[in-house]
Amino acid sequence: MAANRKRKVDNENRQFNDDWTVQYCFVQQHTIVICLLCHSTVAVAKVSNIKSHYETKHRDFHNVVGDKRTAQIESLRRSLNRQQNIFSKQTADFSVACEVSYEISLMIAISGRPFTDGDFVKQCMITASEKLCPEAVRKLQTVALNRMTVQRRISHLSADVTRQLADKAANFVYFSLAADESTDIISTTQLLVFVRGVSSSFDFTEELIGIGSMKGQPTASALFEETVRLCSSVSLDLTKLVSVTTDGAPAMTGESNGMVPPLMKHRGKQNRQLVKLHCIIHQHNLCSKELGFQALMALVTKTISSNHECSITANFEVFLKKLVQIMVTLFIAVKYAG
Repeated sequence: MAANRKRKVDNENRQFNDDWTVQYCFVQQHTIVICLLCHSTVAVAKVSNIKSHYETKHRDFHNVVGDKRTAQIESLRRSLNRQQNIFSKQTADFSVACEVSYEISLMIAISGRPFTDGDFVKQCMITASEKLCPEAVRKLQTVALNRMTVQRRISHLSADVTRQLADKAANFVYFSLAADESTDIISTTQLLVFVRGVSSSFDFTEELIGIGSMKGQPTASALFEETVRLCSSVSLDLTKLVSVTTDGAPAMTGESNGMVPPLMKHRGKQNRQLVKLHCIIHQHNLCSKELGFQALMALVTKTISSNHECSITANFEVFLKKLVQIMVTLFIAVKYAG
């Protein structure tokens, strides 16, 4: 037996007949057929459905004929268009107000301000608008900036940034990681992981993946697991990892109890190609120790300390500023264009 095929109205290519407007008071708006008298719609735009609706619900209008009927139908058509334009304008105004809410929420997040500042910012805008452009007060009042709204806006923006980074990470041919561990003012360990990747078209992306918080003294395994978790949040394929830059702490680079060795094992057969680097600050620290600048630095420290102990501190600061202005062009022997 042949399979039963369901009938699809969209495939029937039914066309609206303009004569139905005068006969049955129906008009077509996009793909919808609307009654001008009650603003109802019919499921299928065919004459039997339209005629049945008209004769059932608007039989009295059948007595209106001639020019009077034509004038009333035109009036009803204009009224429907005005209502739709009002709804369209309200939708556009709401869209702009929502966009403004997101923009201000982003500014609050970037500046590190509390979410409750949204209400204060809104009140400032309304107060300024009352003096500068009173016609915009009503629009500003529709901008949602309460605490919970700002929180949701920032969460949506954060999720969108993560999604964009995941989309770019999917095109990475190779990438490198930079991990830095530090302790904040409440003694919570914060692990920051950055990524720098390149696509097959040589488009580079450098971005913060995320921040992981850990309680207590972090172990190498905890740092490794947190790094893998952050990489997984943006769908990074660790088999494409080619280098890792760390802050040089034992928990990061230790051969037996560091974060990097298990990361190398996690990559499987690619572990021999992984390059381990110290961050630039740690390299400078090692360089200053190996090159023997202790005597020079001791003299500089002693001189600066003696200047701070006497009354020539202000003059010394002026001298340093002039020295920078004089010596700044001597650091580079060749000037590079661009």
